[in-house]
Amino acid sequence: MALEGNLKDFSLADMFRLLASGRKTGTLHLELPDAQGKVCFKKGRVFFASSNWHRESLGRRIVKAGVISEKQLRQALGLQKIQKKEKADRRLGQILVDEGYLDAKVLETFIQEQINDTLFDLFRWEDGQLRFEGDETCEEEDIGISVSVENIIMESSRRLELWGRIRQKIPSLETEFVMASAPGDKSMEIHLKPKEWMLLCYLHGGRSVKELVGLTGYNDFETARILYGMYSAGLIERIGDDADGVVD
Repeated sequence: MALEGNLKDFSLADMFRLLASGRKTGTLHLELPDAQGKVCFKKGRVFFASSNWHRESLGRRIVKAGVISEKQLRQALGLQKIQKKEKADRRLGQILVDEGYLDAKVLETFIQEQINDTLFDLFRWEDGQLRFEGDETCEEEDIGISVSVENIIMESSRRLELWGRIRQKIPSLETEFVMASAPGDKSMEIHLKPKEWMLLCYLHGGRSVKELVGLTGYNDFETARILYGMYSAGLIERIGDDADGVVD
């Protein structure tokens, strides 16, 4: 079964609903002149998604969360490389679980987050070609973890609504921030999460959102979301707006 269309005529959410209602198995390809994405379905559920637009590897994501160490990631990648030569291709996540570096439930959470992050990127596309290929099953990517289309659409809708509010304060990836000279209400005790501390440490001399994305490895949504919260709390100040390069 092959389905084709354009995002201007057929929304990604509509395509997802169609594939879910028909319990379809196959791969949905999305294409722009400078970007590509793919989403793998099995019986109407999504088990893999990737994009060359914004991409962070699963292993890097788990290391940044402090769940595994750099050494453990290198060891797992080494095992994966050896097994590929031996034609025994285990996915990285499965190797991390098998080696005892990571609990299977924790892996499932990270994979679901990675799928949701990638799909949020794709849901922001306003143009592009869609093509579903039923004979491309992505079996090599299937490790038994999937996400329902209903949950995907709900999560993407929630993020898109928040993204609209964020863009009112952060209209561009070139928007620059710096630590506030007199942060927030001095009578209030400030509690920051690790990701907030990291961004704040980079803002002594002022940096753009784009620079912070490169320094931290967070995607643009996560970076902008954290900055939006700190800006609203008066912890940081906006030092420049750029009308060009509006966040997509």
